[in-house]
Amino acid sequence: MSYIPFARKYRPKTFSELIGQEIPATILKNAFLYDKIHHAYIFAGHKGTGKTTTARIFSKVINCLNPKDGEPCNECQNCKAIDSGSFIDIVEMDAASNRGIDEIRNIKDGASYMPMQGKKKIYIIDEAHMLTKEAFNALLKTIEEPPPSLMFILCTTEFDKIIPTIQSRCQKIVFSKASKQNIKKYLSYIATKEYITIDEESLELLAELSDDSMRDGASLLDQANTYANGNVSIDILKDMFGPVDRESIRTFLRLLIEAKTKDAISIVQKINEKGYNLRLFWENIYKELKNILRAFAVEEPTDEFYKSMISKPLETFLYLEDVISQGFSAMYQKDAFLALEISILKASLIKDFVSISEVLNKGFSVKKPETPPAEEPKPKTASKEYPEEVENVLEVFKPAKIVNYEEK
Repeated sequence: MSYIPFARKYRPKTFSELIGQEIPATILKNAFLYDKIHHAYIFAGHKGTGKTTTARIFSKVINCLNPKDGEPCNECQNCKAIDSGSFIDIVEMDAASNRGIDEIRNIKDGASYMPMQGKKKIYIIDEAHMLTKEAFNALLKTIEEPPPSLMFILCTTEFDKIIPTIQSRCQKIVFSKASKQNIKKYLSYIATKEYITIDEESLELLAELSDDSMRDGASLLDQANTYANGNVSIDILKDMFGPVDRESIRTFLRLLIEAKTKDAISIVQKINEKGYNLRLFWENIYKELKNILRAFAVEEPTDEFYKSMISKPLETFLYLEDVISQGFSAMYQKDAFLALEISILKASLIKDFVSISEVLNKGFSVKKPETPPAEEPKPKTASKEYPEEVENVLEVFKPAKIVNYEEK
């Protein structure tokens, strides 16, 4: 028998097995129980959160021969055929590779036929936002008024790209991102089933690297298990993904804050030489920095690392956040290693930072300009003929030259 990856092997088969998607599961179960099934749905949400899986479960319970409490039995011939992908009345289509108007015409032609095996004919269109505008328009009338035996489920990670006329004719169900705790719970379950030895720190790191995706988490655990042969540890994960564990990230942040530029560049250089993902490393730096900024809003953070960080000026971390954000943009425009080197050099200016509160507490000492000494008034000599006041008046009205006409 061929190997089945963890993401497929441990895909939920009932609503109760869905982790972290209680609201979508409850809506769909109640729709089935109370006969309120809509003719068209849009399942929207982050990647790897169970949209297509939920569409299959919903399709299965609708066509199940012995449903119980809104769940499929997973034992009848219809359930087994759906799980194996051989059920003819459930058609899954990948819109990324079948996005044109011709594929939609095939759907319209098939929609005119009654179900052959089940109770309803269901089209599951994955990555529905990839359909062209012309394809959406061709599908519009069929989605608006389908036959009673026909149903559509559109799954998408980019709901806004689906044209408004389609959105208004479908019932939208939002799938939330997978939380770190739920990913850890899911990975722990897989590890138990597969007899994998894994510690809490390794589960924590895999959940961090999963990008809020259950599927990505299962794939990472699968990869780590293949490398470690059933004994996954934090050192194994460091060998696979580089220094992306929490302690390594915090060590690097301390180097940036303490302006130890050479040591910080040396770490990035080693990551680049070994071929690890620089962007993944930088993302984890940014995530931990955001945790530090959140710690400023908490009165007493419990973590000792955060306690030591919030004793420093807030301006330091705000500046560092701006530097790291610019580093992300620069990685797309130039060599990634060069972009991070420049970011580290910019961060070295932190050593010259002084907090605003410190400046205000010390105050400003401004020297007043020295006024030059006043000049002593020169003594004025009075005229022999007139008093001083008369002399001044005569000086103003003194004629330029007096001409004696008698001499002429």
